[in-house]
Amino acid sequence: MGFIHDLLEGPADFLGVPASGLTFLASLLLSAPICYKLKDFLNGQPAYMKHIAFTLAGVFFSVCNYGIDTSHLFITIVANYFLLLFTGGTAMSVALSFVLNMGYLLVAYVFVSSDIYEIIWTTPQCVITLRMIGIAFDLMDGNMPKEKLSKEQQQLYISKAPTLLELLSACFYPGGFFAGPQFSFRMFLEFVNEEGTYKPLYSNDPPDRVKPALKAMATGMTCVVIYALCNNSFGPMYISSSEFENSAMIIKVIRFCLYGYNFYFKYVGFWLLTESVCICGGLAYNGQDKDGQHRWDAVIGARLYLLLTANAFRDLIRSFNLTTNLWTARYVYKRCRFLGNRHLSQAISLLFLAIWHGFFVGYFLCFQLEMIYVMVEDQVVALSEKIPALRNLVNKPSAKVPVYIITKAWMTFFWAYAITPFIFLRLSKIHHVWRQFYYCGHVIYFSWVLLYFLFIVPQLKRMAKKEEKDKQKKSE
Repeated sequence: MGFIHDLLEGPADFLGVPASGLTFLASLLLSAPICYKLKDFLNGQPAYMKHIAFTLAGVFFSVCNYGIDTSHLFITIVANYFLLLFTGGTAMSVALSFVLNMGYLLVAYVFVSSDIYEIIWTTPQCVITLRMIGIAFDLMDGNMPKEKLSKEQQQLYISKAPTLLELLSACFYPGGFFAGPQFSFRMFLEFVNEEGTYKPLYSNDPPDRVKPALKAMATGMTCVVIYALCNNSFGPMYISSSEFENSAMIIKVIRFCLYGYNFYFKYVGFWLLTESVCICGGLAYNGQDKDGQHRWDAVIGARLYLLLTANAFRDLIRSFNLTTNLWTARYVYKRCRFLGNRHLSQAISLLFLAIWHGFFVGYFLCFQLEMIYVMVEDQVVALSEKIPALRNLVNKPSAKVPVYIITKAWMTFFWAYAITPFIFLRLSKIHHVWRQFYYCGHVIYFSWVLLYFLFIVPQLKRMAKKEEKDKQKKSE
C-alpha cells in the first residue's frame, strides 16, 4: 500500500472504515481541484506538456494508494505500447491485446484477490485493461476502409499507434484512473489537443464548470455517506447474520430490498465523484444543447434519479456504470454481430464482464441472472402487448400507480436477489442467503422460461396462424 494509506490508518480505524477506502476517497476529492487548476494552467500549451502533467498527477495518486504495486500498471502500459507499435491496426493485435491485458489481470486475481472486497492495484488495472483493448480495436478500425465502418466506429477510430507518453497520460489521467469512467482514446486526444467539442473550453469565454462539478461531487458524497451510515443495518454482515435469518419474512424482504439499494450507493457515489473530477478537468464537456446550455455528460457514470425510480430491469441497468456498459456494447456485443443472434451476443458480453471481475462463482451467477431477468422482462412486455385484455388493463390511467408500485417492488427485491452472489462471491455464503428466500428467483424465472418456450410460444404461433387464416378468408 502507499504512504498516504499508512498515514490514514489511524483516522480510518477511528471512523470504522477500511484505510484503503478512505485513501481512495481522499484521492478522488483531492484530484478534483488539481484537475481544475491543471486545465486552466495548461490551456493553449503543447500537448506533450499536458501528457506529462496528467501522467505525473496520476502516478502520484497511484503511489499514494498502491505504493510499489504501481509498477504493475507501468508494465501493462509499456507492454501495450510495444504491442500496438509492432502489430497495431491488425486483427491479431486485438486478439493479442485481449490475451495480454485480460491475462495479466486474471493472473493478478489468482495471487491477490480475496472474498473480502479490497481497493488494491487491481482496481485501476481493471480500468486500464478495458482502455487498452479499446485502443487496439480503434486502431484496427483506423486501418480499415472507412466505408466498412459504422457511424460510431468512424467517430472513434485512430489512424496511428499512440506514443508511450500518450498511453501513460490516457491511463493515469486522474479523472479516469481510479474507477473509470471509460472514455475513447480519440476523445482524450481531442481533449488534449483542443479539438472538436473541446474548442469552446479554450475560448475567451469558457463555460463555467464549478457548479456541475460541485453538484456531482455533493451527490456522490451523499451516496457514500448514506452507504457508510446504513451498511451496519443493511449491509452484507447483517444479511448473513442470525438476527436476519430469525426475522419475520416481511422484515427480511424489506431489509433485503434496502440492502440491495444501499449496495449501489457505494458504487454510484464513487462514479459521481470521478465524474466531478472529469468535469473539473474539462474532459466531461459535451458541447451545447439546442438551447445553448453547456453539457457536462460526456463521461457520465451513473444516473441516480433513474436508479431510484426505475421499475424495469432494463432501466435499472441503464442507470449505473454507464461507461463500462457502453464500452462492452461497443467492443464486445456489437463485435459479435456476425453470430447473428443477439441473445448469444449478450451472453458473451456478460460472460466477458463476469471474467473481467474475477474468478469467483458469484460473478457468473450474478450476470447469469441479469441476462435471465432482462430476457423474461422482454418476453412479458411483448406478451402483454399481444393480449388485448392485459394491454388494456396496463394502459388504464387508474392502473398506472398500482402497476408502478407492484413492478417497482418486484424489481427491487429480485435485483437484490441477483446481486447477492456479486457481494458474497462464494457459493456457501450465497446459498446461506438464497435459501432463506427458498431460491424464489430461480424457481420463478426459470419456471417462466420453461413455460414460455414449451407452452406460450406454441400457443402464440397457433394464434398467429389462426389470425392469418381469418384474414385470408375475409380477403376472399
